[in-house]
Amino acid sequence: MSNNVNSTIMDNMRDNVHELWVIEGRPDLEDDCLQYCYDNIDRPVPITMIEFLSQHCSQALSTEDLNFMEKDNA
Repeated sequence: MSNNVNSTIMDNMRDNVHELWVIEGRPDLEDDCLQYCYDNIDRPVPITMIEFLSQHCSQALSTEDLNFMEKDNA
């Protein structure tokens, strides 16, 4: 019985993450995010997803960064 309950919880979490996922073309990142949510199962999925993406996006470039780089190369 417990395995069925755990399986249902995992299926629901996978469906939640997939429903909220908006980054197209990155199923690998979605899988990592899902694993992060599994690892933090005691927390709400949306909050856990935001935390995961925040950690992974810390090296992302902002529009301001790109504009500065463009001016620097001009």
